[in-house]
Amino acid sequence: MPRHVSVTTGARLHFGPLSYRPDSGRHFGGVGLMIDQPGVRLTFAESDVDRVTGDPRGVERVRTFVARIRESCLDAVPRPCHIDVQSVVPPHSGLGSGTQLGLAVARGLAEFAGEPGVSSVTLAKRVGRGLRSAVGVYGFETGGLIVDAGQHDDEEIGALACRLAVPDEWRVLLITPPVADDGLSGAEEEQAFVRLGSMPLSLTNELSRLVLTELLPAVTAGDLDAFSAAVYEYGSRVGQFFSRVQGGTFGNRSTDKLVAHIRNQGVTGIGQTSWGPTLFTFARNESHARQIISSLPLDISPIDIRTTAPLNQGANIVLNK
Repeated sequence: MPRHVSVTTGARLHFGPLSYRPDSGRHFGGVGLMIDQPGVRLTFAESDVDRVTGDPRGVERVRTFVARIRESCLDAVPRPCHIDVQSVVPPHSGLGSGTQLGLAVARGLAEFAGEPGVSSVTLAKRVGRGLRSAVGVYGFETGGLIVDAGQHDDEEIGALACRLAVPDEWRVLLITPPVADDGLSGAEEEQAFVRLGSMPLSLTNELSRLVLTELLPAVTAGDLDAFSAAVYEYGSRVGQFFSRVQGGTFGNRSTDKLVAHIRNQGVTGIGQTSWGPTLFTFARNESHARQIISSLPLDISPIDIRTTAPLNQGANIVLNK
């Protein structure tokens, strides 16, 4: 068994669910994309007792995941180890921070327990992630664009419908608007889902059509314009459904105005990941990304913009014996 393990993964964009509380069939589901940055990096080393150090944004959550895993993994109990949290995805930003961190912890401890190659679905069950969206679960294992088919009532985690690699030269611009509130999570997210009614079947059908006939073919063809248009249409339709609990199509009214402002500059393919507040758009390459950033007027500051790349591979695991 290894004496030292490192686990590195990225973040995930979530374009929105395909279904919610239907009368029959699968629920939740959705579409999303893994991105290279921001990311999670954990290192695991032998220790006499469990210890967690490093980035304070992740330390307590890692301790919670470790405790949960030690309670659930009765057949292969991980040895005590020192976990150093070197980087995390910012929490409550719509980028799947909890799922990527939890899976990274579970994968590292599995390696320490002599369980190489455990599936991401099994890892997710150990840390209680993926109960609504499985995009980040499958993305942790394979990277790329993920279509989550959703789950039946007797299933914990949705089924993988499709995974596609995204052109490596494409770039993703992450736009953080000047809002006071983070995206919904935890108890607030639970309450928001309770207040929502069922998603109309007509909307689920339209979202499915957009994915099948527009979004996926655009990725296969490497057509960024068509892909961006499909993502914006998908996100707008989902956002209109969720506007009753989040205050606007894209998070809230001020963010809606920001989206309209950016689109007026010719940046058409903008979307919101999960509950936000992070927005995103796409560029053909690094040069195009710089052009987009330079086209945005200064009067919409203090938004924060960063450029990242699609992540077309699963988590990177390095073992040292």
